[in-house]
Amino acid sequence: MSTGSPTVAVVGVGSVGGYFAAEVRRAGYEVTLCVRTQFDQLVVETGGEEVTVDAQVCEDPAEVSVHDWVLLSVKAHQTEAATPWLSALCGPSTVLVVLQNGVEHVERVGPLVPDTEVLPTVVRYGGEALAPGRIRHHTYGHLYVPDIEAGRRLADLFAGSAIEVKPTAEFDKEAWSKLVINVAANSIPAITQQRFPVFRRPDVADLARSLMLECIDVAASVGVILDPALAESEVARLAELPDDVGSSMLYDRLAGRPLEYDALNGAVVRVGHRHGVSTPLNSSMVALLGAISDGSPI
Repeated sequence: MSTGSPTVAVVGVGSVGGYFAAEVRRAGYEVTLCVRTQFDQLVVETGGEEVTVDAQVCEDPAEVSVHDWVLLSVKAHQTEAATPWLSALCGPSTVLVVLQNGVEHVERVGPLVPDTEVLPTVVRYGGEALAPGRIRHHTYGHLYVPDIEAGRRLADLFAGSAIEVKPTAEFDKEAWSKLVINVAANSIPAITQQRFPVFRRPDVADLARSLMLECIDVAASVGVILDPALAESEVARLAELPDDVGSSMLYDRLAGRPLEYDALNGAVVRVGHRHGVSTPLNSSMVALLGAISDGSPI
C-alpha cells in the first residue's frame, strides 16, 4: 500500500457504486469513477439532499493505474466484462472489494486478478440509478466483511462516512442470510414488474416464504445454519417497506437491462445440485428470469 492517502477506484458507478463512491469522498479520500457510460458529474440524492461528488470520471482503462483499493460494483453477470479495468487497477498491494450480490464472490472474481486480494462483502443498501451519474439512495447503507485484516482496514477507510463496515467472524452466515432475502425480494418484483407492496398479497407472500425456505435448506447443506423464522420475518418486512421502494432486479427489468438472477436464484440451484438438495422453486425462477433477461423472440 502507498504511504500517503490511499487511492480508491470504483468500477461500475450505478446505484451501489455511485452511493459508495460518494461516501468515499465524504470520508475524505479522492475517488476515481470507472464507467461504461460517460457522464459529467455524479449526483446522489440522499436524506432529502443532492450531493455532487467531486471525482475523476474515466471511460477508458488506459486512463487509470494501480490503486490501493478497488470497489467492484458492476452486477455479477458483468464481472468478466470489467476485466480490462481490473487488470489496469489491481496489483499485488491492491485490495479488490466485491460489492455484489450472491455467495460466490471469490470464485467469480479471484481468477481475474490472481495476484490481488479479493475481499467479499455483504451489501445492505437500498437505492436506484435514475440516469447515468444520478443515484437515489432510499434507505440504509452498510457492509459486512470477513473479520480479517483487509476487512478491518476497509472499516477504517469508511470511518468518516455514513457507511458502517462491520467485520464479522460469521461472514458466511451473513452472506447466506442476504441470499435468502434476495431469492424472493429480487425475483418476484422483476417478474411481476411491481415494487415491494406486491408482498402484501397473501399468495405472493406464501411464494416468497417458500423460496426463502428452499434457500435456507441449501445453506444448511454447506454448514450454514439459519433459523427458518427468517423467512417469515423478512417477508413481513418487505411488505412494510414504502410503496416507492423496489429491487435492483426490478429496476434493471424496467430499464431493459440484463438481470442478475444467476448470482441469486442460480447460486441456490447450483449449490443445491452439488449437495443433493432439491430446488424446484428457485429453478423455476431461474427459467422465468432467464427468459425475461434473454428477451429473444421465438
